[in-house]
Amino acid sequence: MNSVTENALQFMKLEFQNAQIDVSANESGREGVDFLIGNKQIYFQPLDLDTILQSFKILKHELGELNDNLFIALVLVIEKQPRVIYVIPSKELQDSNNNFFISNDVNLMPSLSNWEIKISSTTIVELEKFALNNMIDKLKV
Repeated sequence: MNSVTENALQFMKLEFQNAQIDVSANESGREGVDFLIGNKQIYFQPLDLDTILQSFKILKHELGELNDNLFIALVLVIEKQPRVIYVIPSKELQDSNNNFFISNDVNLMPSLSNWEIKISSTTIVELEKFALNNMIDKLKV
């Protein structure tokens, strides 16, 4: 794990702790679930905006089936510092009425199918509804 990822991980844990949300490492080994908050599953995704330009992709087979208890914890890293955490319900990825969650299906090689999340000054404003302080009630056990 590189230092940017480690810093983002520590930031996420501290932010959850500050929000009085108990998060634990997933010991089950299920791919796509890094942490648990009660019965809620958390997929940890750091995003270093110093190196990633406009989007990142999560393989569909890694994330698994989208459901009400699966969330993506997206930690934005700017100038080598974690700045904000967005907690995105996985089912939001299916919303085709926005321009920042995109389903890329690869029929010839389904293992390459992915969810793409586009980041821009416009989408950052739209992602604000998923900021941790706006999602606390959905995460508390």
